[in-house]
Amino acid sequence: MRAFFAIAKREFFSYFVTPIGYVVTAVYVAITGIGFLASFIYYARISQSPAAYQYPGVPDFEETMLSPFLVFCGQVMIFLGPLITMRLLAEERHRGSMELLLSYPVRDAEIIFGKYVAALALLVVMMGGIFVHLCIVAWFATVEPAVLVLGVLAVFLMGAAFVSVGLFISALAKNPITSATTTFGAFFISYILGAVGKDLSEANPAPATWSDQARTIVGFFYRVFRRLVLDLPLDAHAQQMTQGVLQLEDIVYYGVLTAFFLFLTFRVFETRKWRTGV
Repeated sequence: MRAFFAIAKREFFSYFVTPIGYVVTAVYVAITGIGFLASFIYYARISQSPAAYQYPGVPDFEETMLSPFLVFCGQVMIFLGPLITMRLLAEERHRGSMELLLSYPVRDAEIIFGKYVAALALLVVMMGGIFVHLCIVAWFATVEPAVLVLGVLAVFLMGAAFVSVGLFISALAKNPITSATTTFGAFFISYILGAVGKDLSEANPAPATWSDQARTIVGFFYRVFRRLVLDLPLDAHAQQMTQGVLQLEDIVYYGVLTAFFLFLTFRVFETRKWRTGV
């Protein structure tokens, strides 16, 4: 346990030994701050003239302004998440210190969870700006406490899932640049698939001239594909949570996804140790 805390502490403070921690935090706060201001201005304009924006009346504040803003805060991790995770394990391998780390009397779990928790700690620091924004909202508007709590939880769970995916890719990559590029590519593809999936029709795409058997087969695989495209993106399960609606399937999704990629990271460690004989 002491080794776990030592690794987590060392990894967390290493973010701020170099400019990475300061830059990532500052950029995240700046982007989410701009997003908050833009969302607030947009809602103010809608409130003044709802008909001009095709609203029958003043729209709900939480649904129109607060929920999209919080989902946006999680989506920003698509761009900044790779910068957090690229150095966790890939840099150890790039510097040639991975074999030395594996030779220490520490377990794989202490290494992996120590680095993972350090990245989560940086995520919490980055989310400091969101807490300020939500305090401003709570001061000037009447918002259900559940919306604020679940909104912050949704952003954190999205970030935790991003970090677990990035940690796995960092364990595979040979240098931080490769890790960051691959992680960003994976996040971006997931985001694009989610955006495209919203426009996919529920109807069977097979032409009517095909046989019933062929249409049934195509329809089955299309439904599976559409369901995956709609459910797999990391931001898909944050929509309801940011509106104050807690659903077990959303929590399970982020928990299972995070655990799955941490499990894969363990398997990568075991493979590396088997190959090197450490």
